[in-house]
Amino acid sequence: MEILETFMTEAAASIKRPQSRARAHVILSRWATAWQGPTRILEHTRSNHGACLHFNQLIGTVWCHVFAFHAIQREGLSLRGPDTDRTRKSHKFRSNRLDSASLDALFQTWSAHPEARPAGNAVEFWLEEVPDEVWEACLQEALACLKT
Repeated sequence: MEILETFMTEAAASIKRPQSRARAHVILSRWATAWQGPTRILEHTRSNHGACLHFNQLIGTVWCHVFAFHAIQREGLSLRGPDTDRTRKSHKFRSNRLDSASLDALFQTWSAHPEARPAGNAVEFWLEEVPDEVWEACLQEALACLKT
């Protein structure tokens, strides 16, 4: 996956230890491979605030950003999402409402993990603080809540 390799190249500067970079590559490869299908896409962005690998999904008739891995210089790699306030933030959803029930369910499920940190209207998981079993559980929870 070219998009994953591009993101990992940029994220490498944010992940200090080589073991953590290798672990991040394995985790992200697993997530990116599982996030396949006609209603799911990956998107890569970068800015002065770091690099992001966005996981987007078609929910009903609306494409929405579900969560993202964010590599921040000197801070590391984190997973952040889903933002439960998305329907009030965007005027484009007024005529085509987003059914946010699946996003709300994912937010509640991820919030139950002791490793989850509040991040505005979302939750955040940091690579260094979360064991591999929790990463796998979060992936399975995302896939279960966001069935296509």
